[in-house]
Amino acid sequence: MLAQNIIKYWKFLLAIGIILAVGGLFIPNQILGKIVEFTGFAILAVTAYVLGYKMATDEAEKYIRSEMEKLAKRDIRYKLASEKMIKHLKGKI
Repeated sequence: MLAQNIIKYWKFLLAIGIILAVGGLFIPNQILGKIVEFTGFAILAVTAYVLGYKMATDEAEKYIRSEMEKLAKRDIRYKLASEKMIKHLKGKI
């Protein structure tokens, strides 16, 4: 659920993370500045991780589908196996 929200609003989270990471440098209080900066980088890291995972799963799904379609032309069992593999590959983020 959290990952789906991150994927949905990734542009906003990216902007917020950058603003916090850079804005933390301009806060006069050193401790508060480090906290804000760390929070910004944490938001950027989580957003990048979720987007990377989604892109990797999408690429793997495309590759599996194309390879299994080649095999499915020869035998129907491969078509059923590819549908099961893609179903389990997606899973829950």
